[in-house]
Amino acid sequence: MEGHYFDIETYSAGEKPDPKTDKIISIQFQKIDIKTGEPKGKLQILKEWEEGEESIIRFIHKWFFKRNPWQFIPIGFNLNFEWKFLSEKFIQYGIDNRTPSELLDLPQIDIKFLAVIKKGTFFGASLSSISSKSDDGSIIKELYETKNYKSIEKYIEDETNGFIGLYQKIAKNIDMILDVEEKE
Repeated sequence: MEGHYFDIETYSAGEKPDPKTDKIISIQFQKIDIKTGEPKGKLQILKEWEEGEESIIRFIHKWFFKRNPWQFIPIGFNLNFEWKFLSEKFIQYGIDNRTPSELLDLPQIDIKFLAVIKKGTFFGASLSSISSKSDDGSIIKELYETKNYKSIEKYIEDETNGFIGLYQKIAKNIDMILDVEEKE
């Protein structure tokens, strides 16, 4: 089983994200140990501004979604968002016709529920509210419009580090949280 931190960044000209009209500007992933969160590879960033949206969508579908689902376990925060966008783009480019709910049926680990528990509400339950991630993503729009791609990459690296640090903390303390001992 291969775990991969997985996330996308999107660009929306409108007020609210819309998978039908918005653009996926990056897809990032990094192989990590599911049990410890330890990185097992370097962060990979597929960049729309270098390769085009269709190219990065086709790559991620071929590389991850056409394989045995146990060979790529996405680990992320609010993966439902990613699946809505990817499903729409797969359909748009004639790659795959799976719905977001069909993608949700694949093996995955989503830790958004922790932010909801901590906040006591879905409103404001973001990765930046429970990790060392310093920004909430609202800066992406301006960075993309001004073609400040290096800053987008820096944001992605900060977000990845925040997520992985949080995941490692969860993994390290899972036995205490669940108050169970691992059985051999």
